[in-house]
Amino acid sequence: MPLVPELQAMLAQTPPAPAERPSMEQMRAIAVANSAQLPKRPTSIAETREIVIPGPASELPARVYTPTGMGPFPLIAFFHGGGFVAYNLDTHDSVCRELCQNVGAVVVSVEYRLAPEFRFPHPTDDAYASVKWLGEHAQELGADPARMAVAGDSAGASLSLATALQLRDSGGPALAAQLLIYPAADMSGQTEYPSRTENGEGYFLTAEAMKFFGAMYLNSPEDALHPHVSPLHSADLKGLPPTLVLTAEFDPLRDEGKALADKLKSEGVDTTYRPGPGLIHGYANMTGFVPAAAQMMDDAAAWLKAKLS
Repeated sequence: MPLVPELQAMLAQTPPAPAERPSMEQMRAIAVANSAQLPKRPTSIAETREIVIPGPASELPARVYTPTGMGPFPLIAFFHGGGFVAYNLDTHDSVCRELCQNVGAVVVSVEYRLAPEFRFPHPTDDAYASVKWLGEHAQELGADPARMAVAGDSAGASLSLATALQLRDSGGPALAAQLLIYPAADMSGQTEYPSRTENGEGYFLTAEAMKFFGAMYLNSPEDALHPHVSPLHSADLKGLPPTLVLTAEFDPLRDEGKALADKLKSEGVDTTYRPGPGLIHGYANMTGFVPAAAQMMDDAAAWLKAKLS
């Protein structure tokens, strides 16, 4: 289907990228400022509070979202997108509020260390350590460790899946579900995905930006084949929790997201795949003005709620 009208209007008003790439500091500031301008849907939750989680090398800031009602609640560890180099707790605040409200779960959004200051595997190490800690301290947050999920968008989806793999291989804690929103699933460059060419320009996330993010995140070409970076090259995805993979029709990552869902399903993982007709990368943050995006995220929340019940 064609791009939904709300996104056509947004992209038509988006100024062209500057001829000279901004510094990393400027890029991060622009990302935060642009995110703050997006309309948000109203939500009703009990409270939010800031905590710190012990990480492998430093404390990791985190924000806890608690739903209304009586716990213990399900628990969702959330990791934001941003190409591993940008965004923060604030840029994905509305996503977490919606998940908290609509799933009825405690959501903990974790601020992992960013590249290029901290390249792979530092972000995956942070994500894994934070979920291990949350599993051990869930009751202190009013949550049930037996009903824990990981969730994230884009780079955050990649970190969620890497965490699920590490938990599987290290003996837990067991996850009840994972939500992967337009995941980056193959950074190897060994497969030609048509969506990377079809949607490589003009739809928010560009092919050029993806190359830049990869150069910032990875230390070497060998890193790109690691299963925690490119799970499509993993020899074994068996034993992972029930998984929902969301993609977007006009996203360079569309085809690898679908390929990931197919691979998970072929290896016996309870997998649900939902395309995003007429949508672009980043729509999880656009529910306040794109009804189709709101429906995708509401459906994802309903799926999570069922898996964590």
